[in-house]
Amino acid sequence: MIDAQAAVDKVAARSADAAETLTYANTIAALDDGLETLNHAWGLVSHLDSVNNSPELRDAHNAILPKVTEFFSSIPLNEPLWKTLKAFGQSTATEQLSATKQRYIHETLADFREQGADLPPEKKARAAEVQKRLAEITQQYSEHSLDATNAWDKIITDEAELAGLPASAIAAAKQNAAEKGHDSAWRFTLQAPSLIPVLTYANSDSLRQELWQAYAAIGRGKKYNNQELVREILDLRYEFAQLVGQANFADHVTARRMAASGDAALKFGEAIFDKVQAQFVDEVNALRQFKADSTDEPRDLLEPWEVGYWAEKQRQANYDFDEEALRPYFPIDRVISGMFDIAQQIFGLRIEEREAPIHLGEGRPPHRPNPSRTLFSALQPQVSSLLFSALPPPRGLA
Repeated sequence: MIDAQAAVDKVAARSADAAETLTYANTIAALDDGLETLNHAWGLVSHLDSVNNSPELRDAHNAILPKVTEFFSSIPLNEPLWKTLKAFGQSTATEQLSATKQRYIHETLADFREQGADLPPEKKARAAEVQKRLAEITQQYSEHSLDATNAWDKIITDEAELAGLPASAIAAAKQNAAEKGHDSAWRFTLQAPSLIPVLTYANSDSLRQELWQAYAAIGRGKKYNNQELVREILDLRYEFAQLVGQANFADHVTARRMAASGDAALKFGEAIFDKVQAQFVDEVNALRQFKADSTDEPRDLLEPWEVGYWAEKQRQANYDFDEEALRPYFPIDRVISGMFDIAQQIFGLRIEEREAPIHLGEGRPPHRPNPSRTLFSALQPQVSSLLFSALPPPRGLA
């Protein structure tokens, strides 16, 4: 971060230089190059936090998060830096650059303005405070959601409750239970690979209801509650949008996108709804009728935990199609190989398979995942990157 700040200061120091001395190399490129190391390092830390959110890593991440957020949010609010970049961006020297670089300069200046570069000093100070607080509470929101998801499980000891579930889902639940020390049992969680098969295939209405209601309650419990965080996030986003001259946060995030405004995006969604509503109602009524015919019960409204289950039953009845029947034809190794083959053909890459263990931390044995891949550029023989996959992931690695 010290080196990154030095790079920012160096470009900012050119604010008093004559416009003709400013170049792409000593302004835009210099800033990007100076931030590259920090961006790369923080990207790795953030990625690790998202896939292996251990208590130790979480504490380390949250300890440095305010400093990193404060640094990055200060860049567009740095008056001398903004003066330098704007002077070069508005100079005739940019006309000699490639269309790609001209576009990049335009977007960089737009990014700065969007983050408050043109604000007066007192509003810049408030904008920095808002961004810092938003980074902290959005991280808390994510952690609460993750912790609430991981805290819930359902242990089943009566095999009859598993009726309807595919063999693959039953085997995974059995292994999950054994890893948690439950013998002769099956463990289900709110993670998608465990949740979705239950909502789609389990004959037990009560089991589907229990998992669906637990999933719907994520972030609303006493221990991991996100309700106040949501209110604060919405308030701060609205305040920031107002600070930078937008009516609301929706307008702020869509101003430079195809929708151009929050109102246009909302009208687009409403227009789609109007076009599909009649078909949607017909399909819902057909599904309700299918359930009624299958159960000899009145055609009532479907509960949320019933929709996926009866939709799958209806599909099997109408089309004699079962997704689980396709599973043996798509083993994970073949799917991954096919994916990389397509990438090589489309993008002209070269991807080679390698063996490499993943170290999960002190006191834990190395995990040997699916074979890793080494990515080479089509134009250069050097290694561009390493790609790892761990399917299913080991415990502690999400």
